[in-house]
Amino acid sequence: MTEPLFAPYTEADDYARAVAAGDGPLPVWTGGRTDLAAGLALAGQVYAGRRTPAPCDTGVLFGEVPAALETLLRPLARTWAAEPGRLPGEGSVLLAGTYAQLRGDEVQQVVADAYAAGRPLFLLTGRDVHSLSWVVAKQYARVVPGAAVGVVSELDAAEPVPGADVWCGAEDVRRLDIKEVALGRVWRRVLFHGNGKDDQLNLGQFTLCGASPVAALPGAAGPKCAYGLGCTKPMDKLIPARGIRAAELVLANCFSGALAGHAMYDPKYLILLDALDGPAQTVVATLTACDGQRPENLAWLTSAAAAGSAAGAVNDVLRDINPYPSFAQFGLQSSGLEEEAEAGTQPSAAEPVAAPEPHTLGARLAGLLDSGLLGPDYPLRPRLRALADTLLHDVVRTVALAPPDARRSLAAIAKETTSLDLALAHRFAKHHDDPVLRFPTYFGERSVADAPVALDSSCACGRPLTAYRRRGRVPVITDTVQVVCARCGDVANSLADAAELTVKAPAETAAGGALHVVVEARARRAGTVNLGIVLPLYLDARVGPVLRRVEASRPGEKVHAEFTVAIAPGATPQAYYFCPYAVQDLGISVSRVHFTLRPPGPDERERPAP
Repeated sequence: MTEPLFAPYTEADDYARAVAAGDGPLPVWTGGRTDLAAGLALAGQVYAGRRTPAPCDTGVLFGEVPAALETLLRPLARTWAAEPGRLPGEGSVLLAGTYAQLRGDEVQQVVADAYAAGRPLFLLTGRDVHSLSWVVAKQYARVVPGAAVGVVSELDAAEPVPGADVWCGAEDVRRLDIKEVALGRVWRRVLFHGNGKDDQLNLGQFTLCGASPVAALPGAAGPKCAYGLGCTKPMDKLIPARGIRAAELVLANCFSGALAGHAMYDPKYLILLDALDGPAQTVVATLTACDGQRPENLAWLTSAAAAGSAAGAVNDVLRDINPYPSFAQFGLQSSGLEEEAEAGTQPSAAEPVAAPEPHTLGARLAGLLDSGLLGPDYPLRPRLRALADTLLHDVVRTVALAPPDARRSLAAIAKETTSLDLALAHRFAKHHDDPVLRFPTYFGERSVADAPVALDSSCACGRPLTAYRRRGRVPVITDTVQVVCARCGDVANSLADAAELTVKAPAETAAGGALHVVVEARARRAGTVNLGIVLPLYLDARVGPVLRRVEASRPGEKVHAEFTVAIAPGATPQAYYFCPYAVQDLGISVSRVHFTLRPPGPDERERPAP
């Protein structure tokens, strides 16, 4: 018969002798807590042997615990500080003590400092010294091989992602027996996500319940059931948190891990404490109100063993909307995560999608659609509006911060943006008076110019250039950049952060001749850049080719295209200009290149135009 992994001891002396012996099953001082026996029994199905957990850098013990328990606790941190104020400035932190001793107001500063510095933080606690003894013993256990990873969410209606053996989204929660899902298997790691508070986590008609068999404190507040009024959910739909057979259990709802002094209810009903009384060696729970959604669930699912704490990985993603420590980790890095890392089951990181930067693209769309630059009958308006609507829908964080959803969204946005770039470039090539090309004047009249800055480059005429940014007076007026030469005037205009243009062309040619023009653009991202040339109406000439599309393999890469501006033999000799342009991600850059057209020489008069 296999020796059990854990051994309960009701007497303190027997527990102390078992700890001192250092062999046999992991000792747990249960004292008179007969309710802990169920947790130990379930743990026999969750864990298959011992491990040596990776210790934290520095620990702080709040209050006193029996010497035997301290013997098992001390190896879980490399050094121990006498009080929180003496913690070193770096390294992972372990806070240990019974629930009553780890008071929220006293440890809040440590939690906030660790969050601000990005330091992994772990807590070891339990409703009393017996629960703490049980939690400490579980840190030395290793999860059984092949246990499942699961996500169960009442709020996530998007598609499942790789990495979970079981995925129950919002629709699944409505139609499945979630109690059977939760209690019917052993979990390596499992996350439950729903609305709730410190005593329960709702999953449709089901609820994870924190009510424990332990006695309530006299006069302490409790939920509805504490007053003999039954439960808010059907009794057969209650899922006891202590009954979930998991090495790592995540309670993703508001206040699921509220510390002493911050909880609304008596400890008897706290879902965190009930979960810690069960087999879970690690419980990730929330300290306060939390807006965690799909991005946080996926961050937990894909967190690597070397990334610090699972709670830290979730908090990092949550910073954009909850810039405070929301999740805390009760227990060290779980053996469930170690098992996953050793088995190589972490989903591989996908290559990032080369896509427009959403804020910049949104500003350009607003400028095109809502500034008055384009009339209501502009042919591309319906497509531009559809792209703006898609962008606004998909920048919601549940899409933008969820890797698989973000990749699909970004790929679709990038594809349509590239198609619209081509459509705009074709219009510029065919319609020199396309209203989009009026952006320098239209936006400029509604902007305020910054101070000019001297450029290192010179104008084609050899004179120095200065550039300045013109900032829109209202949000729908897109910022522009203008480059000016004292002789040639404004020689370049672009929407802010559009591709930079450089043009090489002869300073003169004869009627009937041609200009060989090289247009170079510095791409803002990897992808297609459209290059072309717009001719003024009064210049009798044609451009070949009409348009070139060139590919940049990385941001900042210079791409180029060559064009021929063929001048008609009958063109009037005088000064002219032409306008090379670049379009990428609806960012438009237009240069003005001056040249002189002279009469044809004696041996050029009879030469046919190219």
